[in-house]
Amino acid sequence: MSQKSPKDSLKQASRGAALGVFIYFLLTILKLLGAYFFKSDALQADGLNNLSDIISSVAVWIGLKISQKPSDDDHHFDHNKYETLASFVTSLLMFTIGFEVIRVGITKFYQQSYANTSAETLWISLFSAIVLFVTASYNMRLAKKTKSLGLKSSAKDMFSDMLISVGSMVGAIGAICGYPQTDTIMAIVIGFVILWTALEIFKDSSFVLSDGFDQQYLDKYQASVKKIKGVERVHHVRGRRSGMYIYVDITIEVNQDMSVYDSHKITEKVEKVLFDEFGVRDVDVHVEPYL
Repeated sequence: MSQKSPKDSLKQASRGAALGVFIYFLLTILKLLGAYFFKSDALQADGLNNLSDIISSVAVWIGLKISQKPSDDDHHFDHNKYETLASFVTSLLMFTIGFEVIRVGITKFYQQSYANTSAETLWISLFSAIVLFVTASYNMRLAKKTKSLGLKSSAKDMFSDMLISVGSMVGAIGAICGYPQTDTIMAIVIGFVILWTALEIFKDSSFVLSDGFDQQYLDKYQASVKKIKGVERVHHVRGRRSGMYIYVDITIEVNQDMSVYDSHKITEKVEKVLFDEFGVRDVDVHVEPYL
């Protein structure tokens, strides 16, 4: 299986993050101006959410740019965890915005301070939902292709933003039909959607930053290595992620009478199998005698 150059993958992911910044910038201006002129709480909450998305998308873009730096004296592996760190920062920003949107919405609902919105907010929200769906679909495909956690988080955020725009549409329709409280209620719902997305991104990024690794992948690595001729037993295997890269430590046992040269050849086969089948960037193979 041919592997895409890591540098090319990072550049592609960076372009996807830059596209996200551009889209969010346009939608933020459109929604905040629309909320001001057409009096919509839900559209204002949507616009504020997109304002935070500009910051988070810039953070992901910066993280991807830093990730392209090669190893140095201070970072012997690479700089790829900056991408994951950017995703973590994104989740914190979204938590802040989500709680604020809910607080303002509940306050207005308690005070019954409802805005009388107009049909224009409906068309703004519809346009936003379509643009976000197209952009999020593109970035999610790109994230899977490049294995970029930062871009994946950004795409997830975009899909939730699309749902938020649909919520703004519901609020606008309710207000137009004579139920102005619907717009404020949808603003509160939008706040909870923001919090849910923030939680998902927080879980993914903190798992990677804490060197968590999915056991099912370790089981697959172990099963593939066991098939290699000369490997008598896989003693243990550990893995960690750094951005789009995977690092694996594995201990294998070989015949105790095998020469150093032959055992070294087996370690090369282990490295090749894990790279070809799973795209593992770096494999540290320890060899012990099989007793």
